[in-house]
Amino acid sequence: MMNRDGDALYVSTRVDQETIHGMYFDDHSSLNTTAILDLSQDPFDLPLDVDVPFEKLNLDSLIRWIQEISAATTQLTIAFDSWELTYEYLSARSDDPPSIEAVTNQLVVLAREENIRLILVSETAEPVSLEYVVDGVITLNVEDDERGRTRRYLQLKKLRGVRIGNRLQPFTLADGRFQSITPVRLPTVRTGTGDGSWESLVNSKAKFSTGIRDLDRFLSDGYNRGSVVHLDFGAELCRDAWSVLTLPTIRNFLSRKMGVAVVPPQKASPGLLHNDLTTVLSQQTFDDYCHIFEAYVGPTDGGGQGAQPDTHASAGETTPTSTRAVTATPAEATCTQGEKPPSVDGVAGREQSRPVGNKFESPVKGGQLSYGAYITYTEQVRNETEDPLLHVISMDAAQEAFEARLGDFANYVALHNDLALLLTNPGTELRTWADRVADMHLRLERFGDATILYGENPLTPLLGIGTTRSESITKTTLTEMV
Repeated sequence: MMNRDGDALYVSTRVDQETIHGMYFDDHSSLNTTAILDLSQDPFDLPLDVDVPFEKLNLDSLIRWIQEISAATTQLTIAFDSWELTYEYLSARSDDPPSIEAVTNQLVVLAREENIRLILVSETAEPVSLEYVVDGVITLNVEDDERGRTRRYLQLKKLRGVRIGNRLQPFTLADGRFQSITPVRLPTVRTGTGDGSWESLVNSKAKFSTGIRDLDRFLSDGYNRGSVVHLDFGAELCRDAWSVLTLPTIRNFLSRKMGVAVVPPQKASPGLLHNDLTTVLSQQTFDDYCHIFEAYVGPTDGGGQGAQPDTHASAGETTPTSTRAVTATPAEATCTQGEKPPSVDGVAGREQSRPVGNKFESPVKGGQLSYGAYITYTEQVRNETEDPLLHVISMDAAQEAFEARLGDFANYVALHNDLALLLTNPGTELRTWADRVADMHLRLERFGDATILYGENPLTPLLGIGTTRSESITKTTLTEMV
């Protein structure tokens, strides 16, 4: 509201002007410290030229005081914080004061008549006197889960004349500032150029960087070498939420010419990996070091009977096959419930499960992944790179191959000093097994329209996921929810 035309007043009975301005309004030059009023000091010292026709402010003169202020501006916004304390302070200075319900009604009528934007902050648990007369009710809530993590959110309980699409909005008080956690915006498929700007992060002797600076900080420099990480995805996340954590790690490995093997989720966007990675890496680097295996649950390409189709596929959504389109038009999708990234036209090429350059035999036959063939393939890659590998494996696509071999695979990763990211979704049968073999367990879930991350092992606070976008690439940021 302060960015619109008009004047704003913040009214309290116990405010330190400089502190309040520095914490909440420093970025808004339209609201200077003179607009932060302490009724216990001098409520007539306004940033407006107002001739107030009385010497004392009480409940009887409150309405007249607001009317005089409103007359001096084309648009007034006035916030009482808190309204109960303001009422108590003024009623103590009034003879035979009216009830808080009566005064609230007077204020609401005045606000509507004079086109005043009125905000009444309440500190009571159930402000019954306000809810029935005002146009909107927003509550602030704070909860601690069983492991002591703090979760804060706004609840939009009433907005007269407005359809409320999502009633919950998470926020944090990190760094002493009120910040909302906004929805994640993910890039959809686009053609990479290899000349984008991106700064890779350094691996230590004991750790692989996650590729996300904020996440490295919370995990004490990243993922342990030779470890298995369980990335556990909650319900109602968009289909490409898996890429928020995995793409930066993949990018970091490839930038150092280290091999990466990926079994993407069955419903992942076609071309997502190729087009994101080749934005900052050359096509040659992608071809030489990134190995993508498109496995799926469904009939074979020849029409024979394979595994049963994925019963969780959304209406109108086809089950992925081993050949996927790479589209060329830039687009962006908000990671919200039930949404798919916008469709785009213009097929630029085909991204297939490879042997890259036809050097190695693919471990995927008829859309089905074989564990033994997968290990043989990665050993051939390892012999060429002579470095540890990154394995990113979605369990919904690799369940048949890995369901009896997860323990063996964890031992294989540890023996070769690799890093494995196991991705699981609700309903994935291997979810419990993935947790058993994993050295680390991170969970992503939806909270309102936002996406949050937290560690079950190791224990971390709730972290709100944000994305910022430059001309070249999406950067993932994390904000602690405190």
